[in-house]
Amino acid sequence: MKKPLLFVMLSFSLLLAACGNIEGSTSGTIFKDEIAEYIDTNYILQDVVTGQSGSNDISEIYLAENKSIDEVSKELQDHEKPREISEKVNNKQVLIYQDVFISLTLSEENQDDTMVEISSYDFVRNNYHPNYFNGLFALWILDDILRDDNWANKRERKCSATNDDCYEGYGASGGTYKSSTSGSTSVRGSTSTVRGGGPGAGK
Repeated sequence: MKKPLLFVMLSFSLLLAACGNIEGSTSGTIFKDEIAEYIDTNYILQDVVTGQSGSNDISEIYLAENKSIDEVSKELQDHEKPREISEKVNNKQVLIYQDVFISLTLSEENQDDTMVEISSYDFVRNNYHPNYFNGLFALWILDDILRDDNWANKRERKCSATNDDCYEGYGASGGTYKSSTSGSTSVRGSTSTVRGGGPGAGK
């Protein structure tokens, strides 16, 4: 009798532990990086943009209410030191971490708020227009980080040939960006402040 009872008690304990883990999991980000989890915890998820090259081809957009770019940048750097930090140019700053790019720009709707965009390396490599980084980073730095020799020049040529295939940040391209790799399919879902859905779905 002791062994069956012990088995039942052990199973019940494991079930409770599993439930606790589910209830405690509130992350809305698909990124596993600590900095992404920090952003997801402290800012408001607004939208998700997906490319067409694969499941890692994604960018998440958050809103930091009543915080300037400088304030958000300091919070992020205090939490985790970036691999590279750009200067702030034309109300835009980019922090590069081990696996993600984080772009900070002023909200178009409220200049007191900052938009925080987390992009995977794949999303940057396959979708971004290199001009987005003008004045922020030397092109060789991007080539090195993205592990793609002459990435900027190759993207520049592709962007010149197919303008719709180049992403220029959420404010400029969020609602209209399309990827020529899959015809005219938009890579962005509808905008909403409600969380839910998966990659490609507006949140």
